[in-house]
Amino acid sequence: MLSVQLDSPVSTTNFLLSLPSSVLLLPYVPSLRSMNIFFNISHPAHVHFFKHTMTALMESGHQVVIGARNKEFTVDLLQRAGFEHQVLTSKGSGFLGLVLELAKQQFLVGRIVRRHKIDMLLQIGGIFNAPVSWLMRRPALAVSDTENDRWGNQISFNMSRHLLVPSCFDHGAGGEWRKQIHYPGYHELAYLAPRFLKKSVQVEDKILVRFVGWGAGHDIGETSLSDSQKVELVRLLQKSGQVFISSEGPLPAEIADLECTFHPADIHDFMQTCKLLVGESATMASECAVLGIPALFISNTGRGYTTEQDEKYDLIRHYRINQWTDIMATLEDWTCRDLQPEWQAKRQTMLADKIDVTAWLLDVITQYPESVSAALNGDFSKYSLCAE
Repeated sequence: MLSVQLDSPVSTTNFLLSLPSSVLLLPYVPSLRSMNIFFNISHPAHVHFFKHTMTALMESGHQVVIGARNKEFTVDLLQRAGFEHQVLTSKGSGFLGLVLELAKQQFLVGRIVRRHKIDMLLQIGGIFNAPVSWLMRRPALAVSDTENDRWGNQISFNMSRHLLVPSCFDHGAGGEWRKQIHYPGYHELAYLAPRFLKKSVQVEDKILVRFVGWGAGHDIGETSLSDSQKVELVRLLQKSGQVFISSEGPLPAEIADLECTFHPADIHDFMQTCKLLVGESATMASECAVLGIPALFISNTGRGYTTEQDEKYDLIRHYRINQWTDIMATLEDWTCRDLQPEWQAKRQTMLADKIDVTAWLLDVITQYPESVSAALNGDFSKYSLCAE
């Protein structure tokens, strides 16, 4: 039996090139026929990102196979959207639980690839698709905007066929990778681009607050706001509007009655009626940014996209927890002013620089591998967003 330790992209490549031609399996390239495409959905936000792409592919006659991870309300969102899917695993608990979940995913995803003759696999992050797709020589596209998911990225980015990252991806924090493709967009534009919005932003005296649970791989080393800080924050915001709280964990008793009761699928419709977001979620801050709603993001670590939205477009403000005085001062200022005209103008500036991520992703999939060459050459002009 041949045993090989694959410890880097270079050693993997050298090993494959050293094999005789009778052993070496050439990379699988999908034909131009109708494709069989597997989407591995492991987080609620990934439903939003892929939903328009999956729908368009099915309407074009491609077979879409969906695997789901039972994490938070991922399965609920898929059901609500009417997507047939197979629940593969539930989120593992602790490091050992996550390793066992990864192993189970490899077995189940491999079975799906064989049974449905899958041509291509996609996942945000890509950790559950990458190892089995590498072994089975199927192209896996990993889509990522999260530089600090260190151990997951090491596995996925090394073994995926291509890595799709926003042009603002922070390679200083997230590293440089083989076959990475940069595109001028954000994940959130895959579902909150102007053409997907049912209505324009219509602000009311509502303020959305988001607290996260810090249980994901990219949350290692993060620190949550204390209960007293959460209460102080909410009490300040209540002076200028009705506060609604979305929280992954239990709330302090003093503010527990403010927790949102609407269905998670309705969050973006609700968000468009809010004049302000304050919270610990990078994704929700970015969602507000692409909608032109002011967002104050509190986290000890950022993302490439939140840095760009803060420093280039001034659509969000990112503070660390130890900047509490600055946080409160900014909120004191924001809550006494009408920020909507200014923020909508900033949004138009941002949209003029970005692309329709869903339209581009559809072409990446259906015109693969030629689409990769176009993207590597920076040819995105046909996908430019028309700001509304």
